This record gives sequence, structure tokens and C-alpha cells, in this order.
Amino acid sequence: MATKKIEARGYIFQVAVGPTPTWTPVAGLTSFSYNPGDHDAHTESTDFDSQGQYEEVVLQRGGSLKLEGTRRVDQATGLADPGQAALDALAQGLADNSVGQIRFRYRTEVQWRVWSITAKSGELGGGTNDLGKWSMEINRTGAETYTAAP
Repeated sequence: MATKKIEARGYIFQVAVGPTPTWTPVAGLTSFSYNPGDHDAHTESTDFDSQGQYEEVVLQRGGSLKLEGTRRVDQATGLADPGQAALDALAQGLADNSVGQIRFRYRTEVQWRVWSITAKSGELGGGTNDLGKWSMEINRTGAETYTAAP
């Protein structure tokens, strides 16, 4: 099987909006970082029976994403891009209102990775001749699931 290099811009990120939910694209992204091993907890399990060999078990799995891009707003209404706005709102939530969902995949993949998430707003800003910056730090909460891509 021949393989090829893939471009980072081919990844798609969508956030769940509303109770139904409606999967809404996050616009304006310029980069992302995916860390599937973030928040893992490895516990040493070496004992006398290990005969001098190190042993461990993993008692917790986690994952994180960092999304970065340009701040996008609707020219007519001045409102933020719906995907960015949904993550901004989630980053302000408390308790049950702090948990949402995101799904992502490479454009040719046949299934989405679906995460329940918490979010933390990243930096906004820019210089005189820069586009406005937007970023979000996302942590997976619970197990990763998969669903077929349309």
C-alpha cells in the first residue's frame, strides 16, 4: 500500500451546538496540536515478584487539542464565527455547562473522532499589521468514541 504525506489544513474540526446537536465547523484555523497521550496516568507496579524488572500499568487515559487561528466575525452582524463562539461560551461554563463535544478527522478519513470536552480560552490579540488571533485549549473528558463520516 502506497502512502502519502498529508497537509495539516486537511483536518476538519466541528463543535456540537445546541441540544440536538448541530455540528458546526470551527472557522479561521491556521494550526492545531493533537496530543493523544496528554493527561495519561502511569503507575509503577513493580514488586518483589518482578525480579528486578520495571513494571507499570496505565490507570488513566486522556487527550488534548490546541486550536489556533484568526478571529472570525460575520460582516453583517459583527457576531463571532459560530464554531469559535460555541467554544468561547463553553470556556466560560461551570459544572455541567463546562462540558461540550467536538469531533475531528482528516478530510479523507471515513470516521470522526468524537470527544466530550472542556475548554480554556487561549490568547486573543495581534499587532498593528496582524490579523486578530484566536486560540482554544481543549481537554478530553471521558472515552474517545467514533462515528461514521458523511
